[in-house]
Amino acid sequence: MPALLPNSLIAITGVSGYIASYTGLWALRAGHRVRGTVRSMARAESLKAAYEKQGIPVDELNKRLEFVVVDDLSSEEQWTNAFENVDGVIHPALSLADLSDPQLVPDAVSATLALLRAAKKFPSIKRVAFVSTIWTVAIPPMHSSRVLTARDWNDEVLNIFENNLPVDHDPMLKRASHFFPYTVAKIKAERAAWEFVKETSFDLVATLPGTTMGPMLHGELASTPRMAAAGLRNDTTAAKSLPNHWFVDVRDCSRLLFLALTTPSMGGKRYLVVAEPFDWNQVYGIYRKNFPKAQVPEDIEGSEPWAQKLEFMESTEILGGWISLEQSLVDLGKSLGY
Repeated sequence: MPALLPNSLIAITGVSGYIASYTGLWALRAGHRVRGTVRSMARAESLKAAYEKQGIPVDELNKRLEFVVVDDLSSEEQWTNAFENVDGVIHPALSLADLSDPQLVPDAVSATLALLRAAKKFPSIKRVAFVSTIWTVAIPPMHSSRVLTARDWNDEVLNIFENNLPVDHDPMLKRASHFFPYTVAKIKAERAAWEFVKETSFDLVATLPGTTMGPMLHGELASTPRMAAAGLRNDTTAAKSLPNHWFVDVRDCSRLLFLALTTPSMGGKRYLVVAEPFDWNQVYGIYRKNFPKAQVPEDIEGSEPWAQKLEFMESTEILGGWISLEQSLVDLGKSLGY
């Protein structure tokens, strides 16, 4: 893929979302134009105001930022309308309204293929950068004795889910099973994408982020920062439902996603997007140290970091380093007024 020239038009799906909103900011700062898809125009002005607060002048935003409504992710017609004349597509959007919805998996695949069929209609599109998840490689607290890389796939979870195998006999499996539908949706959607681009003029990159934390750019708290922020309100609900994991700050996650679209040598690969492992007691300790007036829960007995080892040197070299868990949580707390 040739490099995207300055002032290229980049389509970002679900641009008002947590990761996508920062990705749009990176693109604008790099001198590109952004066409963001939104489910409704209600959040467009909020995002535009947030970009202005980040130092992008209003006149620049008026020239280089536009929005288009895509309220049906499986509509090839709507994606086609969104992609006219664009040079590249960044696709973080995936609806997770109900993890128990039996349509979650087929809907994820359908939406991905609808987007790719639309992109195929435009020779101007050079690459699609697709957001997958670390759970397509491994899901906590399950773990392998091997060091895993972005080349690995979580076929164990896929087999359990597709064959409806029992999990109640194994506490580790049972705890992870709540996230099996999401994991399988991401596996199947990403694999469908890799198969599809075998016959397209554009290439594909997939980023596989861990648990994403850090400050909100605008709007209401997204799912994972909401879970992290609960620890500032003496609330352990999220910690009991989301296993200890690998973490990444949203600013690193979004920057690597932007680079995945714009860096020619990154094409055709998957990239783990993780900074360091974390456990919830570590999160609570950081909050006690930095926000002494906050109501932080007591430590959770027996909580330990996820045992899974990962290799992600290529991602580290691309970014040049990672924002630490402590810095990410401090910035999250400050963005919420603590």
